Amino acid sequence: MFKRTPILILFSCLILITSTSLGLGAGKKEKEKKKDKKISTVVLPIIFRMPETRWGLGGGGLLTYRAKGNPENARPSSLYFSTYYTQNKQYCIELKPEIYLKNEAYIINSYLKISKFPNKFWGYGNQTLDEAGEDYTPKMFNFDLSLQRRILSGERLYFGIQYKFEKLSIVEVEEDKQLASGLITGSEGGKLSSLGFILNWDKRDNIFFPHKGNYFQLTSNLNSPIFGSDFKFTTVKIDLRNYFPVFKSHVFAVQAILQSVTGSPTFRHMSKIGGDMVMRGLYSGRYRDMSMMVLQTELRVKISKLFGVGVFANVADVANKLDKLSLGNFKYSVGIGLRILVVPKEGTNIRLDYGFGKGTSGYYITAGEAF
Repeated sequence: MFKRTPILILFSCLILITSTSLGLGAGKKEKEKKKDKKISTVVLPIIFRMPETRWGLGGGGLLTYRAKGNPENARPSSLYFSTYYTQNKQYCIELKPEIYLKNEAYIINSYLKISKFPNKFWGYGNQTLDEAGEDYTPKMFNFDLSLQRRILSGERLYFGIQYKFEKLSIVEVEEDKQLASGLITGSEGGKLSSLGFILNWDKRDNIFFPHKGNYFQLTSNLNSPIFGSDFKFTTVKIDLRNYFPVFKSHVFAVQAILQSVTGSPTFRHMSKIGGDMVMRGLYSGRYRDMSMMVLQTELRVKISKLFGVGVFANVADVANKLDKLSLGNFKYSVGIGLRILVVPKEGTNIRLDYGFGKGTSGYYITAGEAF
């Protein structure tokens, strides 16, 4: 949810946990009757400072609930939300609902983002120099929507369609740099509109903090003028995850990602590594190209009922083509983080991570695990 660069000063000033089913004077039987209607909310006010933003103030959190008619053991629906504003009049508003309907027969995922926030671009390829980084500020409107239906009775195997829309303008660039030249695809903004499919097989025991099981997802999206896009390209992504229990309460998690983009993508929609989800410790988009391969591992250790520790190590690389990926060029990042259990019923954690790689590092605070 929240991700920042190494120059960030970030701290959480409050963690507030509420549950709409709890009330003063409510008896035990009344609470049990209302148990299946329980809504849990985690709220995280934050304050940060970066040279590009000066002081920024905002907040966000996670709401979980079960749709009417879903049994108590069904997976909970959720809503991620965040918003912040800075002294330099930059802003970001994000909403990400995930809704399970009819005892998990249907899944609706959506994403809405409205933002004007600084970013960096280093160029293409896996050999870009640190000093090549240039600042730019995009102004964006993003909307994604997907609908999945279970296609195998008794299994969480889903197939669905998804639609993605983005309207982008670049409001600030550095003079005499790559983006200012107008030669980089997407550097003058534009509109993207894509249609695609999802194949999703989810055998995790918990969607927020899995202890065992595996997860497989294949997605493909076509951006085309047919759908109203200014650009034409196709993205195919495979996401594989496995979770191995260690003793009673610890977990060893592994994730492998393979992605390929063909056609003429914008610089922002190429395969890229870095950020709070993929290669923590690298700036988001530090390396980008047409294809990427990522391997992430994490040992999640429970140290008490409410607290845990995560230790992670990752390798990844980008290349013009999948067959050009080479072990000799792979980048690494490692790190450690604190986990705070805030919704015990669902297993929802607040994650505070510090990761670093060669000449780079980053701090992150968010709700939920990286994978």
